[in-house]
Amino acid sequence: MSIFLNKLLSLLAPRHREYLLINRDGKILETSPGVKRFAEDFDQVRQGQNICLGFPELIGLETILIDILDERQNNFELKGISRCSVTGESLYLDLYVIKHPLGFDQYNPDKPNQLIILLEDVTERMVLEQTLVQATNETRLLLSRLSASKAYIEQIITAMADALLVTKPTGIIKTVNRSAQTLFGYDESELIGNSIRLILSLADDLLTEHQQQLCVEPTFINDWEVVCQKKTGEKIMVSFSCSAIQMETESSPHFIYIGRDITERQRTQKRIATQHAITRILSDSGTIEEAMPKILPAIGETLVWDLGELWISEVIGDREIDRITPQLRCEHTWVSRAIPESMSITQPLIASPKGGLLGQIWTSRSPEWISGITSESLSPILPIAELRSAFGFPIQDDEQILGVITFYSYDVQPPDPELMQVMATIGNQLGQFIKRKQAEAALRQEQEKSEQLLLNILPEPIADRLKHEPQIIAEDFAEVSVLFADIVGFTQLSSSMPPITLLNLLNQIFSIFDELCEQHQLEKIKTIGDAYMVVGGLPRSPLNHAHAIARMSLDMQAAIAQFRDQTGQAFNMRIGINTGPVIAGVIGLKKFSYDLWGDTVNIASRMESQSIPGRIQVTAAIYEKLKDTFEFEQRGMIDVKGRGKMTTYFLIAVK
Repeated sequence: MSIFLNKLLSLLAPRHREYLLINRDGKILETSPGVKRFAEDFDQVRQGQNICLGFPELIGLETILIDILDERQNNFELKGISRCSVTGESLYLDLYVIKHPLGFDQYNPDKPNQLIILLEDVTERMVLEQTLVQATNETRLLLSRLSASKAYIEQIITAMADALLVTKPTGIIKTVNRSAQTLFGYDESELIGNSIRLILSLADDLLTEHQQQLCVEPTFINDWEVVCQKKTGEKIMVSFSCSAIQMETESSPHFIYIGRDITERQRTQKRIATQHAITRILSDSGTIEEAMPKILPAIGETLVWDLGELWISEVIGDREIDRITPQLRCEHTWVSRAIPESMSITQPLIASPKGGLLGQIWTSRSPEWISGITSESLSPILPIAELRSAFGFPIQDDEQILGVITFYSYDVQPPDPELMQVMATIGNQLGQFIKRKQAEAALRQEQEKSEQLLLNILPEPIADRLKHEPQIIAEDFAEVSVLFADIVGFTQLSSSMPPITLLNLLNQIFSIFDELCEQHQLEKIKTIGDAYMVVGGLPRSPLNHAHAIARMSLDMQAAIAQFRDQTGQAFNMRIGINTGPVIAGVIGLKKFSYDLWGDTVNIASRMESQSIPGRIQVTAAIYEKLKDTFEFEQRGMIDVKGRGKMTTYFLIAVK
């Protein structure tokens, strides 16, 4: 901690202040010991974390912080931020931002700027202010009861900045002031004599319950937040201070409502909450399919709208005009619980962005707001009679629009330019998220193709080793079984038919052999011309590999016979089998393959080359292993090149 911060901390302590030190990127560099109690999420307040995770009130204020760092602005403050402490008690704080005069950013040495965020516990002051406000309101009510001068009372009421309504026990409005008329858009004559339910969007039983509570506890009810409706149909949020006053001339009390419009404050909170929710969804979602269904509910429920649609762009055709005006597919819809059952929703899969709200957004490439829906701006899937307001914004990256999100409301909603800015940011977030996830999916697909291609060349265990050990692989195997097969007369056959026809025939035969390898859990090593090589016992294969090789050789004979009958071609095969030790591995740097070396391989090759067409010649080692389960015919002694005289056998069938 620098000398400056030590002095600062000593000065802050008597005033119940704490501080954080952040850099230009918003990352926390240093904190005072007690700063976490002021955080929304105290686990996020640690060195290296973004300040907005612990203090979401700073989301969207990055430009202001940069202005302070660059000395275009001296300071910034947020007052009256509310928190709930770990004990459940209310906590209020003021937040001040100033530039560190001596700060040096270890993460950005070229920009030696740091910000000091001061946090002051103002709970006592806020409680005192609330107490003073309550006392002021009670004084007003007391003066209204004690004043004998109606003119004086009316003068006070007229001068009030807050809306004031006085109702009889039945809820009929008796008195209103000018602020109430301005707030709700009614003349005094339109309000007096009517029920307060004209402006309160509140069920009768809830209003009655509220009035009964005032009568039972006639002290005061503060911050009673109620949705109210203006004459235009627009809904606003009003915070009322309420009280019941016993009139000397009447047995039942009258009710006084002093209200303040808090719509803008709630809108600000909703904007911040919406952006925070979308950021969380995108950070927690691994795929586009996982994230997109959550977007509409997150926005609609936070902003309290009634229906949302997510449209994704589809390019139809290759013409340039199709790319300029593609079609949109409705990927997801969301409806609130407030939608009546009688409302019918049709959902076409495709719509053209040539008109209405979709067309406006597509053309302007920016958010659009509609108050008072007409037939031209109607949603393609909603009846016009049910809707009053709408807004939408594009999902886009720097180059193109990927889709459009629209929301609709039954209520008249006034335009909110600040919300449109937030929606534009969210649209860019979604566009970048989609592009990033599409790139990741394409990369995974290419990786899978590469993996599959590698597995087509090498056994899976060898492929895995090569990925982690890019070097020569060579292993000794004490005993494996090796099979060589060769098509008899293939060279003569190649001179009697076109090469492509011959290649297709060879591909059909070897494809059947490949399936037999999979069936018997053997490993195909390679093909050389019309020769086919198979091994059992490596790198992962049945323990009884000799038995599996023998079964495969018989199946290969049967397959060749069936193929000969189907094609009419005079195909035949020689097959040779041997068992014993080998060396297996991968050598070379380019066009490498898995291969076998050793005397066992050479003898297996000789068993094939010196066999008889249509027969399976095996060594004595194979015969000794399989004589109890297979039928053999002894061929006798033959002269094997490089080995001299050897006793060999013909494999006939399974016993």
